[in-house]
Amino acid sequence: MGRFKKGGFSHKKYKDRYEKVSEAQRKRWNVPLEDHSYSTQQNTTMFPIGVDHEEEVQVPNSRSFTQWREGRRVVELGILADGLRGCAKCGLPLQLGHTTSILTCGLSAILKIPCSNTVCRHVNNIPTGKRQERIWDANVKLASASINAGLGERQVNTLLSGLNIPPVSHCMMSARQKDVGVALQEVAKETVDQALCEEVELTKRNKDQDSITAAVDAGWQMRGSGRSYNSLSGHCSMIGTETGKIVNYAVRIKSCRVCSLAEKSKSSPPVHECHMNWSGSAKSMEADMVTEMVKDVGKKGVSVSSIVGDEDSTTIARLRANVDKNITKVSGLKPC
Repeated sequence: MGRFKKGGFSHKKYKDRYEKVSEAQRKRWNVPLEDHSYSTQQNTTMFPIGVDHEEEVQVPNSRSFTQWREGRRVVELGILADGLRGCAKCGLPLQLGHTTSILTCGLSAILKIPCSNTVCRHVNNIPTGKRQERIWDANVKLASASINAGLGERQVNTLLSGLNIPPVSHCMMSARQKDVGVALQEVAKETVDQALCEEVELTKRNKDQDSITAAVDAGWQMRGSGRSYNSLSGHCSMIGTETGKIVNYAVRIKSCRVCSLAEKSKSSPPVHECHMNWSGSAKSMEADMVTEMVKDVGKKGVSVSSIVGDEDSTTIARLRANVDKNITKVSGLKPC
């Protein structure tokens, strides 16, 4: 017979079992966790003598694995707490330590937690964050942040690997960036319309006139050398001189990957969102974009009396020929 610490007697085999379980738990929690291999000293004598080679084993279906305690995760505590509140079948509270596997979905994940009720044993799918159908909010935020910071997929995965967070796939990042891009375009249009109204109000207040003066300038994906202008895209912005805010913008794109692949294979391209809108030279993009922006502002009931630009005479000539022959150009402090 044995005796427990809190009093009472029990059979010796139950006492031995209790001590073994307690010892196993103590050993489990006393094992130091290794975050990265470069931060700890590895034991080089752990392999049997006579083993002179290593074999790299590929694990199938790496999205779902049982070593869920490894690495770090992005978790919304409120969502996780709500998921652990009770089993979906019997309502018994779940334990995070009972997790059997994890299904990685970008930055988010689904935990497979069986119910501790021996009668139920239902395996619950507990999400680590919010999602709209199959789209996780954390992945959308990641795509938005990468666009805002100017980071690509490789730079994002480099950052995540340094934090010991599982990397994200190219397919997921591309899909979420396309979704975010549509929303960003809508916000950009609303922003420039609001800035245009502010520019008109300040022009009336300061100059007592309805027509505005705007500065225009273009940029390209690749810089021209003076002889070669082969950039596949160009962008231009119109900035109000009174507010210093962008009142309009334009983009020119010469290439589409889907259309190019279809042309090489001599087949019709599939249905897709094609952004190609230019077939001329890269040098002629600026004059066309400025003309489009001035016309677009005119459709909103605002006229442009002067533009501030560089020494390129092509732009002002195109404006006077297609928009208004009385429009002037300001280069520095000298109007022409």
